[in-house]
Amino acid sequence: MALLVAFALGVSAWAGGYRASAGETQSPKRISSHALTLGGRVRCTATASSRVQAGHNVMVKFALRNVSKRPIKVFIDRGATWLVVRAADNTTYDTRLPNRDLPLPRPISVNLRPGATKIAGRVGVAVRWKGPLRITPGCEQKSMHILRVAVSSPGPHPDGNAAVSEVVTASGHLLDACRPQTSGVPVSGQIDPPTSGAAPPMAAQCSVSLDSEGSFWTAQVLVLIPAGLQGVTVQQPYEVFGPPYGFGWPAPLPSPPYEAIAWEDVVTRDGAVTVAAAMADATNDSPFGQMAPSWSWNGTTWVATGTASCGFHGWQWGTHPTIEFISACPS
Repeated sequence: MALLVAFALGVSAWAGGYRASAGETQSPKRISSHALTLGGRVRCTATASSRVQAGHNVMVKFALRNVSKRPIKVFIDRGATWLVVRAADNTTYDTRLPNRDLPLPRPISVNLRPGATKIAGRVGVAVRWKGPLRITPGCEQKSMHILRVAVSSPGPHPDGNAAVSEVVTASGHLLDACRPQTSGVPVSGQIDPPTSGAAPPMAAQCSVSLDSEGSFWTAQVLVLIPAGLQGVTVQQPYEVFGPPYGFGWPAPLPSPPYEAIAWEDVVTRDGAVTVAAAMADATNDSPFGQMAPSWSWNGTTWVATGTASCGFHGWQWGTHPTIEFISACPS
């Protein structure tokens, strides 16, 4: 028999509301949880920090130890370790769900000698909810004991208008000509390409909606192209679009061209940081082989990521937003 355990998982999203005192200097502790697998011959250990800052990743490291007296073959596999995170308000985030449709890499075979330990990867979630967090690690279909993680913030958070301004600033000039001023109030404007002249600007509707998490804000950014695009909803806690814009939904897709870009920021006294994003778009075919250029935000700047032939239906999900300039395709 062979044990399957995760080698790595992409970071998704999390957070909470432990308030550190202004003079707090105590370092967080390392906490751990264990489970025996493969008939009790291998111990899987999940280790994390007892405190995480809002907007940062709570990262859990998994390790395997052969506790038997004979060598054991194990398979390091991305799909067999996971986290179920519950925030103070009972919001639940399961890291298996947003990755369930992604192809898994080929498992890596490893021989463990008696007493040997092998790191089996890390699973992370970006913190965006009030703490404390109750994290249930899982290893090879076994749920471990809960890890309790406090959430701190360099608070107090800015007022609402200042928080919206921080989100706009953190967009890397993308919202300069489509700049929301007040939480929940959309504005019409245009989105210019990060590289001047790379594509025509796009008429858009832009909004920022704030929710208080005590010592910090979460901010939902939504950019709709064209400005009159209807029926776009962002479903939490996974930052995905609902039908008909969601990936894999049976509902018929709207007629192209359209583009919806969403991302969620955590806003503290130190500024805004993006923790999750989604994009859905579609263009008309081009008889002349026209291409739509795209850019992705890396947390600091917009990076050109290539082009796509007009006529596509696209969908992306991850930590940072992506934008495709469908204005380069026929309308």
